Amino acid sequence: MADALEELEQLLPELPQALERRTLGESLSRVASSLNEIRSASRRLSEVLDAADRIGLGDVPEVVEKMDDMSDAALHMASLLMNADDAASLHQIERDLPQFKSTIAGAFSAMRQRWRNEVAAGYRPFLSLGQLLSKIDHASSLGARMVELGQDANASLTIAQTDQFRDAVIKLIDTRALLESEKTSFTADEQVDSFLSDLAQNQARLRSVTTDVFRWLAEHDALDLFEVRPIG
Repeated sequence: MADALEELEQLLPELPQALERRTLGESLSRVASSLNEIRSASRRLSEVLDAADRIGLGDVPEVVEKMDDMSDAALHMASLLMNADDAASLHQIERDLPQFKSTIAGAFSAMRQRWRNEVAAGYRPFLSLGQLLSKIDHASSLGARMVELGQDANASLTIAQTDQFRDAVIKLIDTRALLESEKTSFTADEQVDSFLSDLAQNQARLRSVTTDVFRWLAEHDALDLFEVRPIG
């Protein structure tokens, strides 16, 4: 018994370090199991940033705030990971990971709303514009592709995965730029181009039908497609 007590007394000074090593090992094991979550969250963050870069933040304070929150949380998590050297810092990573993921979800939600507004203003008009151009020129596929763009933009509003959302946004923005260029070539007149764009958004006025616009509509046998209605 005396020998056992003597051995215990010798071990007592080493117990705190032993417990720390055990705690550190357990924390490392838990953090290792969370690495997949961290990697997945980092990928989602990158995908949200890619989408935001293409869409733009606009003048929406909530979107800017959510993106700032996500960036701050990402910097904080990166600092924790780079400086983790004891059990306490590893525990901190575990505690802060849910908040990091939450800020990404918040930023993504804000960007989806930002995109919803963009679709309403800049993509849905292609539905009516495409239908109009199909009536004006049956041989051209431009109108049909404009309608398809509007439909695809509407469909993108239901996408819930960050990678699919980013890919859809990039494709839609690139397609719109191409169709806008083709539309300009098709009309070959700035006034006609402006008139058709206004018409697609129900904003065309009688004063928009300039001599050049009237001539273009007549050349394409499109005068009968329109009627004048009072405002209100």
